Order: sequence, then C-alpha cells, then structure tokens
Amino acid sequence: MPRWTSLVLAALVAGSLPVAAQQRPARAGGTVFRMKLVRVMDAQGWGQPVEVAHLLVPSDWKVEGGVTWAQNMSRCPQNIIQLRWRAMSPDGLTGVELFPSYAWAWSDDQMLQHSIQQAAMNNQGCDLAPLMTPPDFLARMVVPRVRQGARVLGAEPLRGVAQLEQQKLDATYGQTIAAGYLRGVRAEAGRVRLEHVVGGKPVEEWMAATIATIAAPMASSAALMQGGMSMTATSYTLNGYNVYGVWAPRGLLDANAKLFATIVASVRPSPQYQAAIGAWLANVANIQRQGAMDRHRIWREAQESISNSINQTYAQNQAVQDRMAEQFGQTIRGVETYVDPRTNERVELVGGYSSAWVNARGEYLLSDTPGFNPAQAFQEDWRELQRPRH
Repeated sequence: MPRWTSLVLAALVAGSLPVAAQQRPARAGGTVFRMKLVRVMDAQGWGQPVEVAHLLVPSDWKVEGGVTWAQNMSRCPQNIIQLRWRAMSPDGLTGVELFPSYAWAWSDDQMLQHSIQQAAMNNQGCDLAPLMTPPDFLARMVVPRVRQGARVLGAEPLRGVAQLEQQKLDATYGQTIAAGYLRGVRAEAGRVRLEHVVGGKPVEEWMAATIATIAAPMASSAALMQGGMSMTATSYTLNGYNVYGVWAPRGLLDANAKLFATIVASVRPSPQYQAAIGAWLANVANIQRQGAMDRHRIWREAQESISNSINQTYAQNQAVQDRMAEQFGQTIRGVETYVDPRTNERVELVGGYSSAWVNARGEYLLSDTPGFNPAQAFQEDWRELQRPRH
C-alpha cells in the first residue's frame, strides 16, 4: 500500500479535507490543476463507514454518492454492492462518475438458458443476458439506465486495459482451466462516446467498462434427454466492472483530456476494502445466514492482515488504473513520490507534471507550466513539493 503523508492520512480519518466549492478555477495559467483529495465511502456494509477509494478532483467540484448494498439481490451476490459516485463542476457540465458493476449469466444451450431465466425469476440466480462486448454492454445495459435520452456517437476498444485484466484472470484461473473445470476466461475493455443534455445544455461523454467472461463446460441438454452425459455445452458467467464516465460541454471533451486522465490515474482503491469484499463473496452463503456480525469480523480481519497477495492485487489494480488514464492520450506516469516541506513526510501524487504544490488546507496543485508559482499567482500560502533524493 502506498505510504501517504501524515497530513493526508489525518485528513482522511478526520474528514477534514475541504468539500465545499472553491471560488477559484482548478485550471489557470496553462495546464495547472488545483485539486483536493476526496473519499468514496461505504456507509452500510461493515457496521461503520469505511473508505472504498480516494482520488483527486478539482477543488471547486462537488462530490456525492458512495456504496449502497442492494437488499433484493441475494440471488446474485456480485450485484449486491452498488457503487454510484460522482464529482462535478459547480454548473454540472463537467464531471466524472463511477457506476455499479453488473453480473449476469448465459449459455449456448437453449434449455440451459431457460433454466437460468427460471432461476432468476425464482430469486435463485443472476439475470440471463447474452454475451456482449463492453461497448454493447454500455449501449444496451448501462446508458439507457443512467443516461436516459443519450445518443451513442461511436465506440472503441481499450486494448491496454484488457491486456492487464487478462493477465489477472489468467493468474487467478489458470490452474482451474488446466484441470479442465473451466474452458477459459476472457477480459475485454472498451468505451463509447455519448451526447446528452445537462441542465438544458449539450455535453459529450466518454463511458468505459471492462467485461470478464468465465466459460465452464456443462452437460448438453439434448444429450441428457437421450440418457447421455456429453459435456459439450458451455455456461458463461459475466461481470461488467470498472464502469465510469467523464463528460464536458460539447466540443470540450477532448480539451479536458488531461484533467480526466489526472483524476482517473489518481484513484487509489483501499486494499482493505478489496480484501474484505473478496472474503465476503467467498463466504457469502454463511454470511447471509449469520448476518452483519460476520461482515464486521471480516472487515476487522482485513484491516489487521494486509498480506503480500493483497498488496500484489493492489499493485495490479493500480497498473490497470494507470492504463485507463492513458486512454485519454496524455502523458500520465502513474504516481510520483514527493516530500512535503511542512512535515518532511512523503506523499504520492499523479505523475507527469513539472511541479506539485500543497497548501495548509490539504489541497494540491499540479503544474506542467514552467516557472508557475501559485503563491504569487493566487496570493496564498503554497509550498512546492520536492522530489526525494533517494
């Protein structure tokens, strides 16, 4: 887990980072972004509010939302945890939004399709829906629900993101595939470009998603009806995740590419939260019988035991996050380490900028404009962060 400066950590715990809109633009004098660190929270699942992730957004943006737990989704546990969070400019015309993941099932056997559909109707399984690419998933299953009236302008794959996600799937399921229990796993990533209206004004948006597909051998229904056992059918479990959108006024979406890349690259999921969710899904049947006390125990254990495997997963997820930022076509280099001159502590921020600054309120300023000094430009107390010598 990255080592954050005590100033940032204290602010995260105390919730003291400024949330109110600042009456100063996030961008001034070229590519200079004035940012604040904000948290995405889960206030329902663990007996106390816990952090899901944190990220940088412009200081004058407002934030809302978080994680909720769907009470009517026990039939498909992957869909219980619903993330819906957004940060946007004061006028709402520029922003970023995180959407819930969604799991469903499919089969190439028509009778198995009917069985899947009946199980979902009887509250015993995930919904039935066909195989689809990420752009199809977004256009057919996400956009109509969260962007009513939006028009899809185009689509494109995100091959770099898919490659990293495929490596994660291969590492997780490789032995199971080799043993013949699964036919294979596949990761795909892509995005669609939308046009819709916010507050009566036209905006454009990039919406992206990744889909993981797991294929398992199943007995053919036709063979079973003949008294045989031929494992020639295939059942599929699918999950659409890393679903997010970034939008700006029409004609300005590409002009805001570096800002969006900076926000996306700054996302730092909590390894404790990811570990707790993994443990909860692995034990979901027992937890549903025994209730919230088990979830409280799982969260405590996740806090107390951050293993090497959890840290490795965290690093893998950060590599995906950095690759997602690269899709905007800007030079973002993951994270860089700086030293806070006030505390002499180290802090990690999005890389790719010539200088970084911090003020006493916990705001950060990232600049690739040579010679820019926010203390002079804004007449405020900004201190430049220094890169460590070793």
